[in-house]
Amino acid sequence: MGIITFLRHVLHPPLIASSGDLPASDGPPQIELYGPAGLRTFVRSIFTMTLTHTGERYVVHELLTSSDTPTSCDPAVLHPSECPGQNFLCDDNGFWKGVTSGTGYYGEVVVDAGPILHRDPCIGYVLHEPNPPHRKLVILGDTYDASPIIPLIQPSATMPVSLLIHEATDTYISRQIDPSARRTKDEVDSKVAARGHSTPVMAGTFAKKIGAQQVVLNHIGSRFPAPKQFKNPHDTRFAVIAEIERQASEAWGGGEAVVAYDFMRVSIAADLNEEEFSDVAMELEDGVISLEGVGEVGEMARGRGRGRGGGGRTPRGMSRGRWRGPQWRGRTRGGGGGDRGGFGRGDGNNGLGRGKKRRFGE
Repeated sequence: MGIITFLRHVLHPPLIASSGDLPASDGPPQIELYGPAGLRTFVRSIFTMTLTHTGERYVVHELLTSSDTPTSCDPAVLHPSECPGQNFLCDDNGFWKGVTSGTGYYGEVVVDAGPILHRDPCIGYVLHEPNPPHRKLVILGDTYDASPIIPLIQPSATMPVSLLIHEATDTYISRQIDPSARRTKDEVDSKVAARGHSTPVMAGTFAKKIGAQQVVLNHIGSRFPAPKQFKNPHDTRFAVIAEIERQASEAWGGGEAVVAYDFMRVSIAADLNEEEFSDVAMELEDGVISLEGVGEVGEMARGRGRGRGGGGRTPRGMSRGRWRGPQWRGRTRGGGGGDRGGFGRGDGNNGLGRGKKRRFGE
């Protein structure tokens, strides 16, 4: 039972005389979890076995198929920190549509879910805006083949996939890149297939299939640690990460895939035409709005990065500022020019600027 005591210390439970002394919160759950059948039992068991309580309550919603047995939410079995959750049954196509929604800057954001192939039941999520600018984000769990979720994604020219987040657990790295590498390509491919995961090439191939505009790779295997010095091209770790990105990018053919790192932020541009831009402005009060994510309006320079700008037009990218009459005032992200993912200072009138190429972790 030593592991239980250890987990209790790791999870830092409240210092109370007994588990029954913790007052139950009467407020709504602060954490909502969504996942396949069994997730509710898993979380409940971990909390129970480690004698863990939380200051706020949580809730688990399960996405069920017709063959799944719902997990009970009877008060007699609920954990003291747990609220009763919902059970969502998939439709005839095996999808869960509208499992939850929220309000973003431009209005509603809807979350759909669908199955993807892995050794165990696994799910991918599609977040999309029903109204302009119609951005779409696809986040996949562990998978060796995500094609079952493609009908749910419904990629099209009018509603393309703005960003795909896809796992890339393992890959073959040559000894020219990593002198310590010992595995052959066949060995790596066999191991990846046996464990139900993906390589960067598989991720890039799926990105190409759905027409993704940006690709971020996650779930990188522990054998590929993050570089110690992100800007040092002579660092073997840096070279390995760059090779993972290269493999995915070549298979994708739509730009440069990026390996995720801790606290990474990805900007998803909101490309509004003049009519859509006017519709957004009309909905805001007093003629003063705060916009974030406004894209091109009319003829504007293309660029990514961080910059400062004002003037009569806003460049492509993420923008922060205030709209007063005919002018933009404030700070814009995306004002800088330069290479893909560049970091530049933009001109206030046309978004042009200088930039330098950024690599992993910058």
